Amino acid sequence: MNGFFGLSMTTIMVVLLTVLAVCLQKDASSLGDSGLDVEGDQYREFQQAIKTANNPSIDGSMGVLFEPAPVLNPTSRLSEPHVELTGLDTSALDGFPDVISAEDGRVLDVASLAPDEAYMNERATDKLGTKLGDTVRFWVNNEPHEFKILDIVKDRVLTGVANDEHKEGIVTRLDTLQKLFGHERVSFIAISNRGGVRDSVALTDSVESDLRGIIQNNNLRLGLGDSKDDGIRTAEQVGNFMATFFMILGLFSIGAGVLLIIMIFVMLAAERKSEMGMARAVGMKRGHLVQMFLSEGTAYNILSAMVGAGLGILVSFGMAYIMSSIFASSEFGVTIEPHVTARSLLIAYSLGVVLTFVTVTFASFRISNLNIVAAIRGTAEDKRPEHRRRIRWWWVVIAIPAMIFPPLGLWFLLRNGLGLPSAWILSGFGLLFGTLFFLLGLSSDKAFPFALGFSLIGAGLARLLTLLKFPDRPVYTAVGVFLIILWGLTAGGRLDFVFGTLNGDIEMFFLSGVAMVTAATYVLIYNSDVILALVTRIGGAFGTILPAVKTAVAYPLENRFRTGMTLAMISLVVFSLTMMSTMNFNFDRLFLSAESRGGWDVKIEENANNHIADLDGALRGAGSSAPDQFRTEGRVSLGGGASSTEVRQDPNAKFEDYPVVGADKGFLENSSIPLDHRARGYETDQAVWQDLLAGKDVAVIDSFAVRRGGFGDSPYDFKVTGIDENDKTFAPITLQVRDPLSRKSKQVQVIGVTSLGASTTFAGLYVPDSAFREVFGEPELSNHFVGLKDQSKSKDVAKDIESTLLTAGVQAESIKAKVDEDQALSRNFFYLMQGFMSLGLLVGIAAVGVIAFRMVVERRQQIGMLRAIGYKRSTVALSFLLESSFVTLLAIFSGMVLAIWLSYFLLSAPDFPTNKNGYAIPWLQIIFFGVFTYVASLLMTFIPARQAASIPTAEALRYE
Repeated sequence: MNGFFGLSMTTIMVVLLTVLAVCLQKDASSLGDSGLDVEGDQYREFQQAIKTANNPSIDGSMGVLFEPAPVLNPTSRLSEPHVELTGLDTSALDGFPDVISAEDGRVLDVASLAPDEAYMNERATDKLGTKLGDTVRFWVNNEPHEFKILDIVKDRVLTGVANDEHKEGIVTRLDTLQKLFGHERVSFIAISNRGGVRDSVALTDSVESDLRGIIQNNNLRLGLGDSKDDGIRTAEQVGNFMATFFMILGLFSIGAGVLLIIMIFVMLAAERKSEMGMARAVGMKRGHLVQMFLSEGTAYNILSAMVGAGLGILVSFGMAYIMSSIFASSEFGVTIEPHVTARSLLIAYSLGVVLTFVTVTFASFRISNLNIVAAIRGTAEDKRPEHRRRIRWWWVVIAIPAMIFPPLGLWFLLRNGLGLPSAWILSGFGLLFGTLFFLLGLSSDKAFPFALGFSLIGAGLARLLTLLKFPDRPVYTAVGVFLIILWGLTAGGRLDFVFGTLNGDIEMFFLSGVAMVTAATYVLIYNSDVILALVTRIGGAFGTILPAVKTAVAYPLENRFRTGMTLAMISLVVFSLTMMSTMNFNFDRLFLSAESRGGWDVKIEENANNHIADLDGALRGAGSSAPDQFRTEGRVSLGGGASSTEVRQDPNAKFEDYPVVGADKGFLENSSIPLDHRARGYETDQAVWQDLLAGKDVAVIDSFAVRRGGFGDSPYDFKVTGIDENDKTFAPITLQVRDPLSRKSKQVQVIGVTSLGASTTFAGLYVPDSAFREVFGEPELSNHFVGLKDQSKSKDVAKDIESTLLTAGVQAESIKAKVDEDQALSRNFFYLMQGFMSLGLLVGIAAVGVIAFRMVVERRQQIGMLRAIGYKRSTVALSFLLESSFVTLLAIFSGMVLAIWLSYFLLSAPDFPTNKNGYAIPWLQIIFFGVFTYVASLLMTFIPARQAASIPTAEALRYE
């Protein structure tokens, strides 16, 4: 039963990872459209060109207009400052059945709407409390207008879901909306491919090629925006990243499961040691023992993998629901639904079976290597060194084709062919392959092969020294401590001056955990007698429990392999949980720090159709006292969207969409936004901002444009080259900004990069307001920033501003509250990750339970002897509990200390974004993990401890 459970846990993790990856890849898909405003004459010419081309792959082309406006529902007395009024060209609705009634699923006819009638999407209906027949009021250029809502429609791009932030929409005719706003433009032209939802994607490339030809042949000032195919590719990239992320984290639990399987088979072998010795004595070969255990393990494997597959699906579905609730409540609004296919289930089941079979095979070979005499007597193994065996030439011949996989070929040659002792071969392998990986890492500047290399060198060197008769304790202790120290220094970049910069990714998280836990386990096991002596001395202070303490410390010393495996299992998972908690906690401090807000407390977003020239005057004119709380005020100018401002670095490269922001005098004078990098010649951050204030052709860009991959990657394709993330200074970089409509452009020099924490709020390329207006003209909209006399009142002031300027469509928010809300999403996701990795704790805790149950069987006669010489039942039970406590507490301590050690060096590194805020430890979370693990292990030990204490003395002594 113990083996069945252990094998099931590994398959559960593999199925969970595979099924969850499928869920992410399926549900990450979302379609968004973006583009520049299209003038009326351009739209009409394009529609005529499409009609003339009569492309059979295109079944529809329609102009769509988005215009934001504040909306009030007088009936419910609810309001929303930003609702996308959406106009659809009723003469081109063919191919776009997107306006669907949420009530009965009918496709509604937008052409039938009167000038004062519209449909409202579900998101806006929920926010405004709208019912059929309600009349809602909205404002354009501060003038009120009304729409009667005839139906509620499903949320779609063409029903007002403009982007992730604004999903509330009202749908009406295009001509109605153009008349209200006094122009003939459309926001973009939607193109529908022939076919259904999925098969139409295959036509995207050919349709895009045809569209480029139409635009070029007709001299139209148009460009192609995003397509469904782009969305699907992005979704696949996100899905692949998330699948890799989950897989790396799941490796901790899978690793613990593999250790559990090995330990279970070692314990089974220990129980049947005499039986195996007798079998070998009467002629059974070592290979027969291997086959016997393989047969037994395979039977367990096939059945337990089925149970693991079923439980894995249940756990993955549960995690999918939790992820859905996390993201659905955020501004992303991602829908994640549980999804499993027969193919994914079969792959996961097969992976679980194969992984477990390989583990069982390894364990079987290890078990079969026994001394016959020692096994029959039940005594300890004879540790005399191996002798070289005779040369077997047929193995030398087999080794030649096996060299395709060098480790296997070399093993066949050296061990089976030339007969060299396995210990010498393994130590040589460690040194050889460790050196190769080490050199590979140095030559490629990759951290993974470099770190793996020096870890293998350390392991190989330790084994070689013991073979040369050096004592085990100082060798393994010294090498283990050396590896732990070296890992910490490598993580913090403290060795860059020796080895140069080494680039790593999330895989280093797993490798560091395995390497450091393995090294620490050797240090602890080979010094356990010192630790246990201290425990015994402490127990001596309590005379009544001293016998239980002495018994409890004896067994771990006698079974070092078993104790080490249990230590490694629990320590590995505790390490991962502590590491993730510490990293998450310190990043929270980075983004939520007052410094990252740059001296501002409230951000006020204008509505593009209701400009506010004077924020202070508008508030006072409406009777608000909010300006009395203002300490400073500033404004930044923005384009109409991401596609309305473009940037490039290489003069021969194409322009990329990137937000360009014009900062006025008030913003530049009163900002204290920290910079991570400054151009050479600027001694302070203030000197950089002073040059922007002086109106020079200079700029400051956010950190996301500099970082490449990993944490803090940019949502935009545009990247700045020439700035080293590890260097605080750089040579000024020239960028060209352009207005894609007017084709006006200007060169600016980047002289600063904002800190990572500040970049979440102040994203974009910041230039003087004069330079912005020179290229882009009057801004489409502006954002106002306010610094308060009392920062704690930012939420109240934001609510006052938004309610006062409701009819202008202003949105105001506390910057601290907004960043905290954004971090809450990240925080909840990391909590989910911690829960996911906590499944590995089940493996470690199960190992404690398995050991406890097996100890009752193995030590039955010992228990009888203890009872016979006067041990009470409570003393026997306490002995088992103390033994379990010793192993568990040591593992918890090891995992926590290693994680704190590594995270300190990483987070306090000069080039790490959190280093300015100092290093902090989330003690409350860490203590919770430790207490939970310890209490759970005690519960797993309690039943076998009681069972051991209740064995009758005479029966235990008669047991054979």
